[in-house]
Amino acid sequence: MFVQGKEAVNRVGGGLGVGLALARRIVELHGGTIEARSSGPGEGSEFAVRLPKHEMAQPMRSLAPRPAEQAQIQKRVLVVDDNVDAANTLHLLLQSLGHETRIAHDGPTALAVTDEFRPDVILLDIGMPGMNGYEVARHLRSRYGDRHIKIVAITGWGAEGDRSRSTDAGFDVHLVKPVGESDLRQILINGVTKH
Repeated sequence: MFVQGKEAVNRVGGGLGVGLALARRIVELHGGTIEARSSGPGEGSEFAVRLPKHEMAQPMRSLAPRPAEQAQIQKRVLVVDDNVDAANTLHLLLQSLGHETRIAHDGPTALAVTDEFRPDVILLDIGMPGMNGYEVARHLRSRYGDRHIKIVAITGWGAEGDRSRSTDAGFDVHLVKPVGESDLRQILINGVTKH
């Protein structure tokens, strides 16, 4: 486990610090190991990933739902994240699950797209520069009230205080990055609140 030194909501230029944890999780899920070495500050870092060699017995199963399942669960989902790669990854995953999606990379754009797209669910990053996710959620709740838009925090901040703050801002659900496909399915298909 690790913590970051700064906790400002508007972090520009720095990541959330989930990259190494995510890399480790992915490598371990594939039966491998990852090691990090450094001689100290300013000396650079070396990362070693070891993965077992596997023979492909059969083609991988598609993540896309069956047509009947897709028709039953399709939602309109807005992904809001200033990290372009993170937003695109979620967008592609959601499309593979049969949902119609749009992307916004900042708060004002998210509000404009919501007016036009009328999403069922908004997956909203909290730590964005300018208008952060808390402000976006408050604006959305003041515009639409509790009209069936589910607002989901997708963030690197998972302490109890962070969860309380997201609830106060109007979020329905608080998920900590990296978000698993099963958590997304649970929220999008069943509408289950996971605060």
